[in-house]
Amino acid sequence: MKLANWRKKHGLTQAALAEALGCSQSYVSQVERTDDPIIPGKELLEKIYEISGGAVEPNDFYDLPAVPAQRNAA
Repeated sequence: MKLANWRKKHGLTQAALAEALGCSQSYVSQVERTDDPIIPGKELLEKIYEISGGAVEPNDFYDLPAVPAQRNAA
């Protein structure tokens, strides 16, 4: 799930999320932007994962193609 979607779903402002993460509101804005976003570092990715209860995963910050599930060999 995208961070902005999770934040809005939970009624948080960028400022409130920034306070919980220990960063600035402008940094959260840069992370959430759709064109040329900043990808947070490892520590912040971990905080986001924890705060979101696992809903926002580190891979959600990368534009990766969907990978089909592997089928078990018969």
